[in-house]
Amino acid sequence: MLDDKEFFYDLAKFEVEMISSRGSFLLIFQSMLFSTVVSIADKPTFVPIWSIIVLGLLSSLIWLYLNFLTYFVYSHAFLKLIEIDQRVAEIVQARKRQWLLRWGSVSVIMSFVFPILISIVWLIILWKNIC
Repeated sequence: MLDDKEFFYDLAKFEVEMISSRGSFLLIFQSMLFSTVVSIADKPTFVPIWSIIVLGLLSSLIWLYLNFLTYFVYSHAFLKLIEIDQRVAEIVQARKRQWLLRWGSVSVIMSFVFPILISIVWLIILWKNIC
């Protein structure tokens, strides 16, 4: 049986890996959808272009939602680690001394900023396609 420190460390590590693997998969999927929209923009096709745009928008919103849930679990596990292991607390304090690290981490950027930006791009493309 795992002690608390091992359990919360493994849980936090798993959640970060989920964000990373999900991000890689969905960035590739989004790239495929973007290239499809560009390649069929001025051509008659059997699939309406708006359906691909909506698929891209929905997948980016689902990506954002899943990352929110994953990040919630990660944050809880990390807070428990700070309570349990003084070394983790020291690392958090060291991060706070660096001005760039205070503003966020790669996990936060990949979890929230990328899906939001991609959603905005899909909304712009949808708006331009409708008007």
